[in-house]
Amino acid sequence: MSSSFSAGEIVQVINLYPKTHHRVPKYLKGKIGQVETYLGEFESAENLSYFQFDKDKQELYRVRFTHACLWGGAQSDEVFSDLAAPWLRLVDTKK
Repeated sequence: MSSSFSAGEIVQVINLYPKTHHRVPKYLKGKIGQVETYLGEFESAENLSYFQFDKDKQELYRVRFTHACLWGGAQSDEVFSDLAAPWLRLVDTKK
């Protein structure tokens, strides 16, 4: 299976708040970051938390977020988070 996103692409974390357990930090929801690397396919951590073992796997990506994007200001530090593809959408940078 080829990956949905490539290193360097700009993505946004989907801003959803399901009532079930999910593996996306609240401070990342709706934020824009850059794909650093494709980590491979893994069982859904969200389903595993309910002891539901998947036959289908999810793509996992390491995404880089700047502190300035997350919290504003002029900070140059970065945060990296490993996120499943269903939580990401490609941002159109050609606007």
